Amino acid sequence: MPRYIDVDGLFDTAVAVFAERGYRATTTQEIASRAGVNEATLFRRYGDKATLINTALTQALAKAPFAQLGTTDDVVTDLVALAEAFVDTNRKYGGAVGTLLVEMPRHPELRAVTAAFMPQLLNAVHVIATHQDRGQLTPGDPVQKLVILLSPLMTFGLLARSGAEMFVSEFVPSALVESFLEGHRVRQRP
Repeated sequence: MPRYIDVDGLFDTAVAVFAERGYRATTTQEIASRAGVNEATLFRRYGDKATLINTALTQALAKAPFAQLGTTDDVVTDLVALAEAFVDTNRKYGGAVGTLLVEMPRHPELRAVTAAFMPQLLNAVHVIATHQDRGQLTPGDPVQKLVILLSPLMTFGLLARSGAEMFVSEFVPSALVESFLEGHRVRQRP
């Protein structure tokens, strides 16, 4: 086994195993084997499976595209960037986040990971609220508007991961945003 451990690779492996198997069936032995490290090393570094999974998910989500959102003066650009970041993050980590949301009630030791993705959700809400404050989006609860924008992407991601036959090849973020803006953009008076 190598002296140097590729921590990013280890975390990616831990996230992948967790997404595939769920918390209970995920073993440090399988993570170690897939990552090419000694299982004892995992215990020396992380202490237990919960800490390893929490650390891996926290690190992965902190680097995800959805964590990198910002705002500009252009509502279309920002909403397309938000949708694209969600799609990219969901493609890479959606299985793990879905598994996490299902597993947290049964395994409270996983709740520490919410500290990684709640700021991301709040940042996405901030993008909506900023454009509301600028008069570019209609008033209303920005959380609900975010859910309205992202719901088709969430549904599509769940269906894609389920292996269901898809009736749409892929959502185009700009088309989704255009449709969203039809009902949520402030109309300028002539």
